[in-house]
Amino acid sequence: MTRFTFIALILILILSCTEHTKSTPTQTEATSKIDSIDSTPQTILDNVEIDTILERNNPKSLDLTKHQIFIDTTRSSEFHERIRNWEQSELDKQAIELYLSEINKDFQPKEINLKGFPSHFITLRKLNNQFVLYDRCDGVDPRFKISDTAFISYGPLELGVESISKLISLTSNSIELELRTYQSKSNNQKSRLKIEKIEDFIYKMTYAYQTYNSIEYLTTVNGIENFDLVVNNCTTMKMLEFDGFDKDEEQKKMLTKAKIQAGFRLM
Repeated sequence: MTRFTFIALILILILSCTEHTKSTPTQTEATSKIDSIDSTPQTILDNVEIDTILERNNPKSLDLTKHQIFIDTTRSSEFHERIRNWEQSELDKQAIELYLSEINKDFQPKEINLKGFPSHFITLRKLNNQFVLYDRCDGVDPRFKISDTAFISYGPLELGVESISKLISLTSNSIELELRTYQSKSNNQKSRLKIEKIEDFIYKMTYAYQTYNSIEYLTTVNGIENFDLVVNNCTTMKMLEFDGFDKDEEQKKMLTKAKIQAGFRLM
């Protein structure tokens, strides 16, 4: 090999290494961009199909492995059965005992006999001016129970308990009670409850303490089969609750009255 050939070979190798060094950052940069895209954080919602169209449907015609919101018209589906057969949990029972022991420390509750008046009620909501039931995404829709000495409300995430202090009136179609509640809830520890039947399978509940008043429409466990059920079927995670129910005008009036009595300035 001549000296000239040797020098030319060395120059070719140097140039080749230089070109490779120049191209490496470009390849690394491109790879970095791809990795950046792949590693972009995604929320769970990005991979969940959310149903927002409320339609009347039979659950058997739907893919219930996905989120579905629909009006169950069957009156006999697993969703209706779940509401009908709901029972309080052991934690509920323990909480009720604790609440009652606290309220009844210096108080003897009044024991009553309902004489056939229903004891277990479930919230009704209005949709397009028709009463319906609601199967929530999270927790149980409010339901209420009158025992022989207490009034219990089960909410989506918590429950409330009050002792019966007085039976004001009881007929086959209505009951009115004075309740003993917490001092933090009412200065005189009293609240008032009235439940009256206004139509077949429909009851109106009025609850009041101090200046607070609320109205709920209810049905009994036996009345469930008379109403369609709005189902918010959440399979993998918590979704937003359905907020398209009618706003009750009577309820809004009572709330406004309570605010005025309490001295609030309305906007």
